[in-house]
Amino acid sequence: MRPDDTATAIRAQLIAALEQRAAAVDGEARRVLDARLAELRALHADAMDNASDAAPERRQPGPLRELVDQLAREAPADRASYPELPALTDFRQRWSTLRADSQLQHSVAHIPTDAGPLNSTALASRAIALMRELSPGYLRAFLAYVDDLAWLEQVGSASPATGSTSARKRTPRKPLQ
Repeated sequence: MRPDDTATAIRAQLIAALEQRAAAVDGEARRVLDARLAELRALHADAMDNASDAAPERRQPGPLRELVDQLAREAPADRASYPELPALTDFRQRWSTLRADSQLQHSVAHIPTDAGPLNSTALASRAIALMRELSPGYLRAFLAYVDDLAWLEQVGSASPATGSTSARKRTPRKPLQ
């Protein structure tokens, strides 16, 4: 779906929603909604006219469209050539369990002995321990999410002006501290 198609679809949904809302109100609110609906309908009609006037062959494809087209040409027609391996699923499960356990041990090891009841480190460690008891699957998903956020923060803090490749390549994840 092209961006202009998306904008047109969103505009059509907005018009339908405003029509429903306008039908339920009277007075000044109705007048304001009717004016806004008239503006949106005019924009929508202009967009539809422009979309029908512009021939697809005259549009310049962007780099993303070219990449998608290239990948579509080079991709195998049959996705079954890359079957999901059951051993890989088992490995992922074991790895996430081991990682969650090691992160839990790491977080428990760094709790200060004189931490008060509202110490953020102690609270986070207690929350992780409770998650481990009540829902180990949720804990694994939560820790994977936190790992991803930490990685994104690490990539975001890398200076793009240096031209290093570390911002372009994904670095191995480090354990949470």
